[in-house]
Amino acid sequence: MQRKKLFLAVLAAALLVGAVSAAVITFFGQVKMTATVSQAVLLDGKDYTEMPINESATVAGGECVCTYHWLQSQTSVPVDLKFVTSITDDGGITVEYYKAGELQLGSEDFKYRDPEVPYVDSVKLYFSDGKAVWEVKLNGTLISGHWETGAQVCIATATKPLFCVGWTPGVGANYKEYTTGGWGDSQPLPDGFEVIGVKNSEEFVIKIPFERIADCKWAINIEASWPNHSGSCWAQYPKEWGRWGNAASGTAEFPKGDQITSPFTLQPFERLDFIICYKFEVNIKPGEYIITTTVKPA
Repeated sequence: MQRKKLFLAVLAAALLVGAVSAAVITFFGQVKMTATVSQAVLLDGKDYTEMPINESATVAGGECVCTYHWLQSQTSVPVDLKFVTSITDDGGITVEYYKAGELQLGSEDFKYRDPEVPYVDSVKLYFSDGKAVWEVKLNGTLISGHWETGAQVCIATATKPLFCVGWTPGVGANYKEYTTGGWGDSQPLPDGFEVIGVKNSEEFVIKIPFERIADCKWAINIEASWPNHSGSCWAQYPKEWGRWGNAASGTAEFPKGDQITSPFTLQPFERLDFIICYKFEVNIKPGEYIITTTVKPA
């Protein structure tokens, strides 16, 4: 009898404990977040899954080639970065990094002819969105009565002209390539090129993709043609440029900004346009070299 009473007592206690346990909660609330995280810094608008960005160049010893890129911060905090460069055969190659440069020209920087009227107000050259941009402004009061204005940029290597692009009086926006026989016929603008302006405009904007001017030089011709194209006054930069008959002579270097040294800081939401310049020693061993620049947290 006592055993039966003891069993019942134990069973009752177990049921009581079970009832108490069933009434206990293990937490008071929950917060569940699903976070979609974007990369803090992009290179040329691409994230790490789209790397590497492949480029190629054919150069001779002693030459230099430069390419244009940009970094874009997507975060609200400063980011410390560094460039890390690796070369398959490290010798005879120097890699330097520069901020994209800018050049501001005034009326006095140009050579004028037929007649020598300083009708160029200003020309600004800078880099934006992967393109070189020329903003041309004329002083219309000095060329009143002209029939049509124009501005053309000439791109050349150190030894030969490549192409010209811009607004030509009597033609409009056009593009020409240089061949062994001289300048070819006018063509539609290639992809990525832009010419902004209208007939008789006093302002023009010319845009050329950076990959089309890498390791090149430039010159600009600005003109105003008189009625029936009976005459034309023109201005040129540089003053020493050989013009269309000798278009690779006297051309200008593209501007570079300050050199970038690692580490450096990208400010919140800042965009940094920069240029990588590869310099090859004149006595470098011929062959193929792979040069890799990696952007890393500092």
